[in-house]
Amino acid sequence: FWFQQPLPQYRAVEASSFAWARMAVLQLALSISLWSSLAEPHSVEALVHVGGTNDNAAATIDLGWELLVTSAGPEVPRTCFDAPGLPVWARGAFFISGPALFEQGGFRFQSIFDGFGRSNRFELRGRQVCYTSRWLNTGAYEEAKAHNDLGQGVLFEDTKPKRPACPLSHPMCNLMAPNDNNWVSMLEVGGEGVLLSDTHKMVRMDLDTMNCTGMKPWADDAEGKDPSAAQPNWVSKAHVPLAGSAHPLRRPGTHTWVDVLVEAPMVSSVMHSWVDLYTFEDTTAAKQPRKRIASLKADANQYFHSFGVTTNYIVLPFNLRMKMPSLASTPTLLGNFAPSWKGIHLVDYSGAVQVFDADAFFHTHMVNSFENETGIVFDVGAYSSNPFSKGPALDIDLFLNKTARDSQPVRGCVRRLHLHLSGPLRGKTTHEDFAAPGRAVDFFKINMALSGLPYCIYYAVEWWHDGEAYASMAVLKHDLCKGTRKYWQRPNTYPGEPFFV
Repeated sequence: FWFQQPLPQYRAVEASSFAWARMAVLQLALSISLWSSLAEPHSVEALVHVGGTNDNAAATIDLGWELLVTSAGPEVPRTCFDAPGLPVWARGAFFISGPALFEQGGFRFQSIFDGFGRSNRFELRGRQVCYTSRWLNTGAYEEAKAHNDLGQGVLFEDTKPKRPACPLSHPMCNLMAPNDNNWVSMLEVGGEGVLLSDTHKMVRMDLDTMNCTGMKPWADDAEGKDPSAAQPNWVSKAHVPLAGSAHPLRRPGTHTWVDVLVEAPMVSSVMHSWVDLYTFEDTTAAKQPRKRIASLKADANQYFHSFGVTTNYIVLPFNLRMKMPSLASTPTLLGNFAPSWKGIHLVDYSGAVQVFDADAFFHTHMVNSFENETGIVFDVGAYSSNPFSKGPALDIDLFLNKTARDSQPVRGCVRRLHLHLSGPLRGKTTHEDFAAPGRAVDFFKINMALSGLPYCIYYAVEWWHDGEAYASMAVLKHDLCKGTRKYWQRPNTYPGEPFFV
C-alpha cells in the first residue's frame, strides 16, 4: 500500500539498538537503486525483503528460511535512516503487513496464514527512510493477548495443542469471535487505512498512529445486528455473509471500488447461495451505503480471493467453493475448499451476466483485465490443482520441510484468457499460458494506474528460480508486449510482494 500525502513530523529515534531494522531499511533503499536499471522512466519498483541471513548459521542451504515463520520481536518505534540513493520525488509511506506471531501461552499455529498480523511502515521523504512496526491491535489479537493464548475464531488449521472446545453455554464461540486478523491488504478510504482479508468485514487503521480503531461501519448495516458484524441490510433472508475478497479493485477512471460478498444459506440442502457485487467510494471515511449492483445465484458458496474489474465489466472465475465451517467442532478452513468449475462469469454494471466456459483452472491472484476490440482479456495466475489445500505454502511444518516444499506439485503460471464478445469466436474463450518450466509465479503487481486498462508489464514473485529449490526466489519483471523477462535475485534472500510506485 503506497500512501502519498504530507506526513506529520516525528522525532527521529537513535537507531543503535535497531541493527536489524536498519538492515531492512537499507535493503529497501538498495533495492530501489538496483531496480533502477529495470524501471520505467520516472518509476521505482520498491521491494521490502522478508527474512534475512545469519552469517553464523551452520546451514548453507535456504539460509534463514525459518525466519519467515518465526515470531517477530517487540514493536519498533519510528526510527529514521539516511538513504541518499532515494530519488527526491519518492515521498510517501509504504505499508506492508503480514503474519508475525505464531505462538503464545503454550499454543502454536499450524498454518502460516493464521499468524497474528503486524504492520510495517516505511516513510520515504527527503532521501530519508523512517521505519515503524506495530502489531495490528485487532479484536482477535487483543483477546488472545489478554488470555495469553491464541484466542477463539475460525482458523485455516487448528492449533497445536488443540484449543479448548467452546463451552456448552456458548457453542458458537469461534464463529462469534472477532475474526478480524485482516493483514492481507490495505486500502486508503477517506484518509484512513482499511485492512482487508477474505471477509466482508473491514478493519480501520489510523495511518499516523498505526492504531486499529475497530470495524468499518456502513450506512446500510443491518439494524438489530451487532455493529461488528458489518452485515448489509440487503443480505437475503435465511442467509449469512460468509466471505468477501481481500482484493477489491477500483473501476478505471473513478473513485469507485468493486467488491464481492458471498451469502451462505442457513439450510444448504434446500437453499442456494448468492454472490453479491457491490461498490463503495474511497473519497470519504464517513458512513456510506454499499451499492449492490448484482446478485448471482450459485449452487455452492463460491470463493474469490481476487477477481477482475474493467471499465464496463467485472470478471468472476467460478472455480472454488467453500463449505461452511463446522458448528460441532473447532472450525477450520483447510479441507473445506473444493473444486467447483462453473465457468467465468462476466457481469456488467447493470447486473447483466454472461458465462464463458474454458478449460478449468484454479487461481489465487489475478494480474490484470482489460477490454479490447473483440472482448475482455483476463490475465490470471492459473493452477491445475487447488492452491488452498494443505501444503508447504500454507502449513508451517511442511513449509520448513525442504523435501516437502521442493517437491510440491502445485505451481502456477500466468494464463491469458480472451472472452470473445464479438467476431467469429463470439461467446468462446481462448487462452495462452506464459510459463517457465519448473518454476512458479504469484503475487502479481502492475502499475495500478493501468488497472483495468491495457498494459504490458507485470511484476511477480517467482519460486524454483533455479529449477530445483522452492526457496530459490526472485522478482520477475515480465513484459508481455515484448516477450522479455528480467529478474532481481540474491542467494538466500526471500523477497516479499513487489510494489510499483
